[in-house]
Amino acid sequence: MKQKQPLVSIITVVRNAEETILRTINSALIQKNVDFEVIVWDGLSTDGTVEKLETLKGQIQFHSGKDSGVYDAMNRSLKLAKGKWILFLNADDYFLNDDSLAKLVNLAIQGKHDYVCGFASMFFGLKVWRPKTLTDFDFFVGNPSNHQAYLCKKSAYLDLGGFDLRYKFSADVDFMFRVIKAGYRGGVVSEPIVHYSLGGLSTKNVSRGVNELEMIMAKFLHSDIQFARECRFVFHEGKIPSKAFIDRLMSAKWTLSQLSQLALFFGTKYCLEETPFFVRIKNLINKIVRTIVKNLVFQILKILPNRVL
Repeated sequence: MKQKQPLVSIITVVRNAEETILRTINSALIQKNVDFEVIVWDGLSTDGTVEKLETLKGQIQFHSGKDSGVYDAMNRSLKLAKGKWILFLNADDYFLNDDSLAKLVNLAIQGKHDYVCGFASMFFGLKVWRPKTLTDFDFFVGNPSNHQAYLCKKSAYLDLGGFDLRYKFSADVDFMFRVIKAGYRGGVVSEPIVHYSLGGLSTKNVSRGVNELEMIMAKFLHSDIQFARECRFVFHEGKIPSKAFIDRLMSAKWTLSQLSQLALFFGTKYCLEETPFFVRIKNLINKIVRTIVKNLVFQILKILPNRVL
C-alpha cells in the first residue's frame, strides 16, 4: 500500500539537547487535523539526545550526520522532506497546543498564501513575538517573523536556494527577506503558535547576531551598515530620528510599499528637532532602562547551559 504523502514536514535540527528534545518532538507528534511528518537531523550529539530519541522510534524520521552548523543542517534536512510545506522547530522550542500547526495550515490554504506566520510566546508567556509587516518595509526594521512559527512552501526554499551559509546567526532573516523580495504572498495567524525558548545560539551570541542582521539589512536596503543600523534604531528600537537621517531616508529611491509604510510611520512620530524637551528626556530614560534590562537578561542567558526560559 502506497504511503500517503504528508502535507507538512516538521523539521528539527539538534545537537546536544537531551534536556529539551523530547518536549519539542512530542509537541509536534500530537498535532491534529494535519497530515505531517517529523524529521530530526542530529549533528552527531555527544550527550544523551540520541538515546532519548530512540524512544520515539517509528514515529519520526531520524537522520544523523556531520554538518557545518545549524543552517547547513536545515538545508540538508530540506532535501529529506516530503511535505509541500516546511516548518523548522528548534530543538528546545515547542508547539503551544495540539492545533497550532492546523491554524497555520488552514490560513495558508484558505488564503492561498505561500507562507504564513504566527506569534511566538517567550518568557513563560510574559512576552509575545509578533510578525512585522511581511512587506519590504521589514528591510528597515529587521526580522519579519519568528522562524519557529513560520510555515513556508518547500518550493520557495528550493527556488531561492535555501539558507545562505555565509550567515551563522541570521540566515533565516536573510531567507525571509528574499521571500518578500521575490513577491511571495504571506499571512499572519494573530495568536501564539509556539513557545520560543531563549538562551540558544542567537541569544548567546547577541552582538554577533545583531551585526549580521545589520549586514543583511544593509544588503537589502542597498546602503552602508551605519544607515541600516540607524534604521533599526529608529524603526525597531524607537529612537527619535534626526533631520539628517530623515533627509537621507527621503532622498533615496524606495518602492511604493516602502514609501507608504514610511509615510504611515512618520505620520505618527516626532522629528528630533520638533520634539518637546520633556518628551526627549522621557524617551532617553526609557531607552536607557530598556538597554540595561536587555543587557542584564542576555548576560544571564549566556551562563545558562540550555534554553530554559
